[in-house]
Amino acid sequence: MNSRGLRFLSFWSINDELKTEPLRAQLDELKAAGLDGVIFHPRFYPNRPAYMSEAYLDIVSDLVLYAKSIGMEFWLYDENGWPSGTAGGEVLARRPDSTCKWVKGTETANGEMRISFGSKFAVSSFDSETTRLFIDITHEGYRKGLKPEAFDYVTGFFADEVAFLDGHGITVKTGALPWNDRFPEMYEERYGEALFPLLPLLFKEGDGFERVRARFWEMLTDALVEGFYKPIGEWCAAHGKRFTAHLKGEENPFFQLSYSGSCFRVLKGVETPAIDALERYPGNNFYPRIAHSVAVQQGRNGCLAEAMGGSGWGVSPESFANYILWLAGHGIGEFVLHLNQFRLKTQAIQDWPPSMPSHLTWKEAFPELLASVKEKASRLPDLRAEPDALVVTPTRGVAALFDPADAGQMNEHDGSSVPDSASGRISNRFVELVERLHAEGIHYELSEERAIEEDGRIEDGKLWIGRRAYRSVLVPEGCRWNDPEQERRLRDAGIRVLGGDDWRAAFGGRRGAIVPASAEASAPAPAAPAPVIPEQSEWACEAPRTNRLSVEFEARPEGSLGAEYELAQPVRIGSLTLVLHDPVASASVNGQELGLTEEGGRFAARVPDELLAGQTKLSVRVVPAPGGEPRPAAFLLGSFAARSLSPFAEKDGRQWKTEGPFALAPIGEIEAGNWIVSGFPFAGEPATARKTATLAEPIGGGRRALQLTGIEAAAAYVRVGETGLGWCWGPEWTVGLPEGLPPGEHEIAVDLYPSTFNVYGPHRHIDGDRHLTSPAQYAGEKNFADRPDAPERTLGKDWHFAKWELTGPVRIVSLDGE
Repeated sequence: MNSRGLRFLSFWSINDELKTEPLRAQLDELKAAGLDGVIFHPRFYPNRPAYMSEAYLDIVSDLVLYAKSIGMEFWLYDENGWPSGTAGGEVLARRPDSTCKWVKGTETANGEMRISFGSKFAVSSFDSETTRLFIDITHEGYRKGLKPEAFDYVTGFFADEVAFLDGHGITVKTGALPWNDRFPEMYEERYGEALFPLLPLLFKEGDGFERVRARFWEMLTDALVEGFYKPIGEWCAAHGKRFTAHLKGEENPFFQLSYSGSCFRVLKGVETPAIDALERYPGNNFYPRIAHSVAVQQGRNGCLAEAMGGSGWGVSPESFANYILWLAGHGIGEFVLHLNQFRLKTQAIQDWPPSMPSHLTWKEAFPELLASVKEKASRLPDLRAEPDALVVTPTRGVAALFDPADAGQMNEHDGSSVPDSASGRISNRFVELVERLHAEGIHYELSEERAIEEDGRIEDGKLWIGRRAYRSVLVPEGCRWNDPEQERRLRDAGIRVLGGDDWRAAFGGRRGAIVPASAEASAPAPAAPAPVIPEQSEWACEAPRTNRLSVEFEARPEGSLGAEYELAQPVRIGSLTLVLHDPVASASVNGQELGLTEEGGRFAARVPDELLAGQTKLSVRVVPAPGGEPRPAAFLLGSFAARSLSPFAEKDGRQWKTEGPFALAPIGEIEAGNWIVSGFPFAGEPATARKTATLAEPIGGGRRALQLTGIEAAAAYVRVGETGLGWCWGPEWTVGLPEGLPPGEHEIAVDLYPSTFNVYGPHRHIDGDRHLTSPAQYAGEKNFADRPDAPERTLGKDWHFAKWELTGPVRIVSLDGE
């Protein structure tokens, strides 16, 4: 509910055979990284042992109790895959009559609307009997199958992206509307009129169409709640377990409607309201505030975000901190990091990356990063303070004018490209209003028309929604009341009702109006003294301990995969190793088959030195395993430089690009402190740079820091002499100096960590390191994660790498007054 005391969990992707010891070891790793717990998430699970079998539950019991022993929370994801509701397909196996239905309107040549119905074999989220079967298999399966002490320790259950029609957007994809055979009876019982004669009004304007559409969508929302969320919420409450869930399509009211109707209505019944916050950069300031608003109104202990899914391997401490603090500023207190892979297979590399924190190049910085984010969050405005206004989301207004034919142009990932239709304009203008409120520092919370009419109560000159009271209510354009006297009754009670831009006059356009979390945070900062640049040498740059060269396989006619590289002479590779992320039938180098050994889920073979002696080419050939990964990710590991045979050029301010190809060459000097162009574009280990700096006087009182300049990296660890000063990252790139550091000459050593994007790509995507990375971008297939003007094939001729360099002087700066 507030921005302090943040907690971090991992969406723990269990994508390999359950083996107790490596799973325990990864729990230890996640604990050491600073995480508070995990959500155990079978994902691309190979069914060894079978999902929900006795052997499976025995191992999960062991893991729960081990998590307890090391002080880690342990949640259970309620599905094998996603979205929730199928129990890994077992629900459909037991209910072969399960059906999802839809209704569609097609205009005939004479202008009439022809109504048709369709269906498919799938789990319906409107069917509470199916949901009870799902609960019996999954929730009851865990309750009965786990050891009692293990089940007692389980924190709760996580449900994922359950929406109309088994989690998929039938409206966005086809222009049809969700349907259930019970709807005619429900509609007539609720509204006193027959539904079938009114169905054409859902697709074409006519007398009373606005009323019919608003009623239909509210009925759909209630059917979703009753059919799925309520039974699970009741089961969790009865067994003392927390229940969290996020929906599909949260970013704006138009997007919400076609997937879940009303997020407010659904999340009201979820014990810990949640949102899905994807990508790397902050989004709009509407949807994160929904979870906070529902939480405070319902008196919940907090709200949660599944965060940074698809943010890409190029995520850095800087972008991580910015994103989490944006969400914390909206009252999100718990974060489920999407996701941490148990095994980094090829599929996992491409599975909405990154795998965080276990497979980041800079994972050693993670504990300090989390500590820094928590400290900064403690100084954010406190959203527990009385809000300035309740903002009414025009959910009913959007529904009343919603034409399903308009939904097809919308981006199904983030709800962008909302159409310029009557319904779309209401949604867009509302989101724009919220952005203006946020920019002016107005402390706003959110509700919607129906919640105010049905759940609101007026007492003591305030509107109460659950446990939250509001003195001012902002009613934007497009809101629709079933009670035409609603706004008058609010005014008569002394509640300030604002419309249009009235809020500007009411709140005086006061930027930063939210109450600060502490008096100290609100005090004006004193002016900081100018930075000092001590006398210093140039950087002496060292190569990383090992280097990588990503192997880009090409398919061969006989079914094998091959890649060939030049060996620049004279080169002495020494201890060259071929590493694959998946098992293969065979692997050979320069015609000799290698014996692969498995360790930690990867498969490696040392390349004998004699295979390379006197050679000018290195040829790698792999035969994929039958039924296995058809194009496994692989790399060469050793002591060499991976030199591009074509020049590098700047892609943008963050990236280099080159056409390649790459050759294995001797390690030379690091050119201008630039490890990418010097032969380490794929490297995953840190490199070290050293210099000497002379202090003219000792470091005195006050907080002083060493600042790196001319730096491009994910993170850096800094030492002065034998003393480790700690981690730093952008944009500050500062690390505190110890008081009393004596004058004279000091060696400064910086371990510079490359972006993980350089290791795992997708290197050939036309944009390189994007803020949003989907699996399709590795295949070069344009999808909703790409920019709208991207070509249909998104793999280009250039390789892309995030910059990795250190060229500027160090400075001494004051931290006082930050």
